[in-house]
Amino acid sequence: MDSFVCFDKVCRTYDMGQIKIEALKNASFNIKKGEICVIVGASGAGKTTLLNILGGMDVLTSGHAVIDGSDISQY
Repeated sequence: MDSFVCFDKVCRTYDMGQIKIEALKNASFNIKKGEICVIVGASGAGKTTLLNILGGMDVLTSGHAVIDGSDISQY
């Protein structure tokens, strides 16, 4: 069974003028179709950023995100 979701070294950096905030750094994982997945982590670990990228509400800075065969990295 192929991966339905594939994140490969996904990073998201917010540029706040002279300050750069790395909200997500080198996130890599695969989720197979029909598989149940839980995202856990400490406050500030990038859980919401990851979900926002997955849902198309945010763009990644680098890496690749593929959902059901479509590369959403450039959306």
